[in-house]
Amino acid sequence: MHTVERDNVVEEANLKAINTDASASYHSALSSAINSKRKTRLSNSTNRFFYSVDTYNFLFEESLKVENLSVTAINKVPHTPNWCTGIISVRGVIMPVVDMRVVLKNEIQHKAKSKSPKKPHLLMVEHKNHAPIIIQIDKLPEIVNIKDYTYSEATKSAPSWQGKTWENSTNKLFEIDHDILFNKIRSN
Repeated sequence: MHTVERDNVVEEANLKAINTDASASYHSALSSAINSKRKTRLSNSTNRFFYSVDTYNFLFEESLKVENLSVTAINKVPHTPNWCTGIISVRGVIMPVVDMRVVLKNEIQHKAKSKSPKKPHLLMVEHKNHAPIIIQIDKLPEIVNIKDYTYSEATKSAPSWQGKTWENSTNKLFEIDHDILFNKIRSN
């Protein structure tokens, strides 16, 4: 049997050899690409973002979608929980603003160690189990490489939403389960 390929006549046996070589090189290239992406993900998984509230630094989960928002007018709403600074409109969608300082004060029972920031920052946080929510924080997110840190598990007295504590000689970071935190906020 013969096959026409680009105006050339190719024997069927030669065609199988061509297909086998192309298939092998395709699978080799695909395997190489997959492995290189795995290596990239593994090396990048140590880079994490954190945000600051008062003197605390909180790590974001890698699965969260976060957007920095410019501070706009926060509209006060009467008879809201104390954690609700008010509401804002983001691209036509009304969202509550959660003051993380109040959440910390309620959960950790600590007194503010520093003065309130002159200009708070707003982040829109999207968690797969919750509608997007705005959190008011003191300092914009920064990136950190946690491979330089050691961790310890949360103490029994820690809030239910707190996970591991990551430390190095100059910094302390707290892992947060934002799903548990947002559920806790909603129930208050």
